[in-house]
Amino acid sequence: MAGLTHVPALFLVGAEETGDRTSQAYRAIRRQIIDLTLPPGSSFTESSLAQQWQISKTPVREALARLRRDGLVNAVPRAGYVVSPVTLEDTDDLCGLRTLLSSEAAAAAARYGAGVEALDHLDAFAAVPFALAQGDAGMEESLQAGIGLEAIIANACENNRLGKAIVDVLDELERVLRMVMLMAPDVASPPGELRAIAERLRERDEDGARAAMSKRCERVRRDVLQVLAKSASVSRAPIQLPVAPA
Repeated sequence: MAGLTHVPALFLVGAEETGDRTSQAYRAIRRQIIDLTLPPGSSFTESSLAQQWQISKTPVREALARLRRDGLVNAVPRAGYVVSPVTLEDTDDLCGLRTLLSSEAAAAAARYGAGVEALDHLDAFAAVPFALAQGDAGMEESLQAGIGLEAIIANACENNRLGKAIVDVLDELERVLRMVMLMAPDVASPPGELRAIAERLRERDEDGARAAMSKRCERVRRDVLQVLAKSASVSRAPIQLPVAPA
């Protein structure tokens, strides 16, 4: 993923830390939330994180303020912070936004033409689902392939704001996808799904790229919502009567 302007957090794991203390704390805490080290509903304090990262409370406090704006943590009066829950409604919204953005980015990347190196990376990622089906790759590699392919396309769409928006969505979606992997490890991309997208990009087929990406995003959306809906926390939640109109 070297050379990309917008890189998903998944591909920055282990990279050399840059920026000020607040930025470093923000990335570190955000990564723990995304990879479920800090799972939804878990609580913590500024002091505990400052001690963990061996830094002062000030950059941690500023990092948590940014994470609150991101919607990833909530402040609890006199009790610290809690990681925001994953809900069906928000997940559906997130997946819907991803479909809109990534489909248009695929069409734009096909229209403008991705570089040879980018196309080669797409082909490499597209081969992973076949390797997974044959037992030659794992779910982590499958997750990386799906996110990596979309990130390359996002960076090739010739729209800096669109590319950044897609990578931000992919970072949020990674947390949900990791939950789904734990709950239903047999859910995986059909082997030809990523390849269809890569081929449309190589052919510079704008409409075909848009359709192939939309088909993938909507398939993921259905699978994710189906798995989450079967969660015990959802099935055991009390059913509330609708509020009568005034």
